[in-house]
This record gives sequence, structure tokens and C-alpha cells, in this order.
Amino acid sequence: MLSYLHGFHAGNVADVHKHAALVLILAHLQKKDKPFCVIDTHAGAGWYDLSSTQAQKTGEWKAGIAAAQQAQHIPAALAPYLDLVTGFVPENLHNEEAGGTDAKPFYYPGSPFIVQKMLRESDRLSLMELHPREYETLDRRVYHDRRIHLQKRDGYEGLVAMVPPPIRRGMVLMDPSYDVKQDYARAAKSIMAAHRRWATATYMLWYPILTDGFEGELHQMFRQIETPGGVLCSELAASHGGARGRMLGSGLLIINPPFQLDGQLAEIGDWLVDVVTLPGPAAHRLDWLVKAQ
Repeated sequence: MLSYLHGFHAGNVADVHKHAALVLILAHLQKKDKPFCVIDTHAGAGWYDLSSTQAQKTGEWKAGIAAAQQAQHIPAALAPYLDLVTGFVPENLHNEEAGGTDAKPFYYPGSPFIVQKMLRESDRLSLMELHPREYETLDRRVYHDRRIHLQKRDGYEGLVAMVPPPIRRGMVLMDPSYDVKQDYARAAKSIMAAHRRWATATYMLWYPILTDGFEGELHQMFRQIETPGGVLCSELAASHGGARGRMLGSGLLIINPPFQLDGQLAEIGDWLVDVVTLPGPAAHRLDWLVKAQ
């Protein structure tokens, strides 16, 4: 399985896939004046310096966000995400430690700060992070924003305990580390339990697609969800390549996706296949596991 601290992987192909979808869902929530809330169950450190020693060691961002930014004929559905990333500058940089290399800083926003940039005054963001060092870093970075509530808590149990929230419009993002294969089932069970209590929300689960094929269990579990909004699956992955147990790509399972998100993700995914680098011949697959009514 994966050994995962996101500083090594920030801005990679999986982030582009996941965060592009996140921006589209948030843009849909912004269309109404009523406030919305977002629950991010595995928040990480908030943002990442791609010039840091960690990011430079793997260089995964070069095949992901850098490749997307440098490409031509960017799809309209992807442009808001790329604009947000390109214009992102963290606050209070004087409180941060140096990145550890002489490279020019290049800051990539993780999901907490992508959401923060799209919050309005009445909207709210709840973050959970259990890793001590990641939590301390995130706490330092978001403490001043009264719209954001951070807890040092296990995201799987925390999600179920927190729903339904006081603001009933909103979404849940879950993107665990998948350090062990049991995380696939834990993620699915947590989201399914939360959905029973807060059925109108949009839920987005990110997962790695590995050579071992563990994502099949997720598909089977999500096909059992009863919801008029349907369950959409988007997977961007190579058919083969890389060492056993390594990532071939990434997937998204989205409960109650916004209207027309399927078409937007199809446009983005088909474009990314020709732009980003995966371990082997790649394709984008889009499928409704549960059809919307």
C-alpha cells in the first residue's frame, strides 16, 4: 500500500483530477445566495511549497499541475481551477520555515485553501486532520479565519458524528492516505453512514487506483447507495505500468453530483489523458454507478 505524506505528492496528476472536480462542485454551490458548508475529513497541511525538498524529491507535480498549466487548448471547465492555483499566494509566509532548496517557491493549495478561496462570508468549512505535524501546520495557517473550524480528529468517525450540520447545503470531501487496504472499506462505510443522516449533500471520495485493484470493492459498495441524485464515477488511470502496489491513477466517486458535472469531468478527463504523465497508456473512464433520477 501507499506510504503517504502529501508534501511528496502535492500537485500531482491525482491532485489535478480531484481539485478540478472540487472547484466545479463549489462553483455550483455558489450559484445560490444561501450559505453552504464543506466538510473536509483528511485536510493535510493546507498548502505546499513545490520547491521544497519533499516535492523536489519526487517531482510528481511536474507531470501534473505544471504539465496542465503549460498545455494548450485548456478546457473551459478546467480554467477556474488552473486560475485559482496560478494566483494562489499563502498568507503569513514570514511565519513559515524555508523550503529547503534554492528553487523559486511555487505554492500549491491543498483542498482546505481551495475551499477557503471560494467561501463567502456566510459559508463554513470544517476540517479534520489526525496527523500531529500536519495538524499543527494547518492550525497555524487557518487560525485567523472565523469561517473555518479545525479538529484534530479521525475523519472517518468524525464525519458521521458531525452530520447533519447546521447549514444543510453543502458537500463532503474525503481523500484519505490509504496507508492500508482497509481504508477503502472504512471510507465507503463512513460516507454511506453519513449519507443516511445527510442525504442531500454532495459527497466526493478520492481513491488511488493501484495495480492490486482494490477499488473494485468501492464500486460494489457505492452501487448499493440509494439516492435520486445518483453516484458518478470518474477514473483517470493507466491500464498498466509501474511496480506492483504503485499507483496507476486516481478515481472519484461522487454522490449527488451537480447538474452537468458528468459532462464537465468528461471534457477535463479526456484532455488530461493527452497532457499529464501516468505510468503507462492512459484513459479517462466516466460511469454512473447509480443513475440519477
